[in-house]
Amino acid sequence: MLVLNDAQALVVQDLLIKMLINDAYSVAQLEEAIAWFQQGDRISCPFEQIWSKTLAQQIVQELRRQP
Repeated sequence: MLVLNDAQALVVQDLLIKMLINDAYSVAQLEEAIAWFQQGDRISCPFEQIWSKTLAQQIVQELRRQP
């Protein structure tokens, strides 16, 4: 089972937001994140409910800014 630490979770959050809004992102960060997910067959990410809500709000804000 893979458990992402806070730093890894922030990298994944940043990548997901950039992918959703078609912003440029680092291929090295993407490769690193993919490597974390390939380490195990089950994934547990310690996102708290409030943290997840904040992520969702940030995504919506970014999507609204798009032309």
